[in-house]
Amino acid sequence: MINRLLRAVIVILAASCATESVPAVQPKIVMVAAGVYALMGSGGDITPENGGRTANVAFIVGPRGIVVVDTGISYREGEDIIAAVKSISTRPIRLAILTHPGQEAIFGAAAFQARGIPVLAHRRSAELIAVRCETCLRNLRAVLGEDSMAASRVVKPDRLINGNETLELIGRPLRLIAPQWSSAPGAIAVFDERTSTLIAGNLVSIDRIPDLRDANPKAWRDALMQIESMKCRHLVPGYGPIGSCVDIVAFAHYFVVLESRVEALMKEGVSLGELPDRCDLPEFARWDQYETLHPQNANRTYLRLERSQFK
Repeated sequence: MINRLLRAVIVILAASCATESVPAVQPKIVMVAAGVYALMGSGGDITPENGGRTANVAFIVGPRGIVVVDTGISYREGEDIIAAVKSISTRPIRLAILTHPGQEAIFGAAAFQARGIPVLAHRRSAELIAVRCETCLRNLRAVLGEDSMAASRVVKPDRLINGNETLELIGRPLRLIAPQWSSAPGAIAVFDERTSTLIAGNLVSIDRIPDLRDANPKAWRDALMQIESMKCRHLVPGYGPIGSCVDIVAFAHYFVVLESRVEALMKEGVSLGELPDRCDLPEFARWDQYETLHPQNANRTYLRLERSQFK
């Protein structure tokens, strides 16, 4: 009898362990300005401990409803974003905007569409999502686990834009700033005119190294000059703390210093293989993802400059 009871207990414990998953990180809600809120990401690498919730998300509350800017890395995060919005306002979510085709912004969109909430993206961004994001999803399932990524899928946006637009959907004007190609094809920033708040997506981060994988560096720098000239009072970056348009200067400076350093090393005859040990930039060493993204950016800059020599 005792043995049967012990076996039963073991079976119950085993089943409990098998279904246990890393608890979701609950978003911290920050009021940025009147009617503008941000859910702050953890930064750092995507891990089971942070659930991949490394990037910032934002939402704007207007008289006729709410617009959410970016939807998180998973269906589960999308649900948590919706719950966070409802904790602030009972007005309906009228639209979710995907500011770029990166995985940390897009996979939560399925939770919005499941509730009949339309999703907007730039046409070029949507094209890139359709081409590559099934692979992103498989990789995330391997890193975060099937449970964390349950119900997540590659979404097809309900509405596409081709350039700058102004939304009047929620009773306060929101300007969509949409360079054709900057940090990624079809990256979007959202500007709330009422509070002079820029929700920058991955166009701008604060104290974090940018990712040049999908970027057109020159066009990105031009876009940064354009949005810095807006002199926004509040800036919600893709990663990092809340700031203002003044912080764009430091972010843009990284591009200048990186290219200058790589050019100098190439003139010295430094090879691509030697580059990781030579292309240190101490003034940015404290920035998030310096050890990961900066070497990759140096390599991409080297190859781009090398190709330009043969044109």
